[in-house]
Amino acid sequence: MAPSPEPAASGTREPAASEPVLRASGLHKTYRGGMFSRGGAVRAVAGVDLELHAGETLGIVGESGCGKSTLARMLVGLERPDQGEVTFRGRPFFTRGGVPRDIRRRVQMVFQDPLTSLNPRMTVHDIVAEPLRVHRLSPNARAMRDRVGELLSLVGLSADRMNRFPYEFSGGQRQRIGIARALATEPDVIVCDEPVSALDMSVQAQVVNLFAELQRTLGVALVFIAHDLAVVRHVSHRVGVMYLGRLAEVGPAAGVYEAPAHPYTMALLSAAPVPKPQLRGRSRILLAGDPPSPVAPPPGCRFHTRCWKATERCAEVEPALEAVGDHYAACHYAERA
Repeated sequence: MAPSPEPAASGTREPAASEPVLRASGLHKTYRGGMFSRGGAVRAVAGVDLELHAGETLGIVGESGCGKSTLARMLVGLERPDQGEVTFRGRPFFTRGGVPRDIRRRVQMVFQDPLTSLNPRMTVHDIVAEPLRVHRLSPNARAMRDRVGELLSLVGLSADRMNRFPYEFSGGQRQRIGIARALATEPDVIVCDEPVSALDMSVQAQVVNLFAELQRTLGVALVFIAHDLAVVRHVSHRVGVMYLGRLAEVGPAAGVYEAPAHPYTMALLSAAPVPKPQLRGRSRILLAGDPPSPVAPPPGCRFHTRCWKATERCAEVEPALEAVGDHYAACHYAERA
């Protein structure tokens, strides 16, 4: 199981120690059929355990196709896992009747592309007010309008623009609208599925800083999924590294970045661009071959086909996520920080 919160990375505040607000245990998700399965079953997520504590940010990184978005959708109840369980403050997420309404209110999501996640036929007022209507959080139309204005101001938008449509805003402004919608129900957890990857670099920084400020002022816990390693380090207290549907490593953000324990994490960090390559601090690691297909993942350790440390044991025995110093790594030969 993932460790408790550690000191925050740059730009974030250390959360108070507490029981997990959100916990995932043994999550599995397989998709059958579809154009990419070639008649097989795509094992998108294959046994993920994680914990999220109140007021902390858990960053999730990994290459495309590793299962990050599928994991995000299970954490908010949009996808039901084939195996495993998600709990919110100890309560089961998935019941026979679906996700309970009060849990849905407390766990919200910010999507990757604000252009497709906002209804183009609805005004900004109606988009942000929709959660208030669904959960009956405003007594009348005037109170709802006032609340929408407050939420827009909270994310740095003018309340007098609430009668406009999404196409009248820039990409960064549309993402702020999506964040305001997620905040409308006063959630305890927001799952952010690559919320800045569709934005320009200058706008990315503004949105990332907005998330950090909202966490400081509101105390909301975040699961922050992104490709950009620098962005994840900036906002996260802890970081989880995914590879082919599993967590390869979890640990404090500073520790994972400065002294990774898993070979895949080492390779991922070595590939990150730096202004002066001669000051990189570690040599570039070039992995052999391509990532295996999630339709037919290799036996044993899923990374062993590309790993320079691999032995026969790696091809036969799947490593568990075990403590290595202050990290948790799924590797038979993990390095201690």
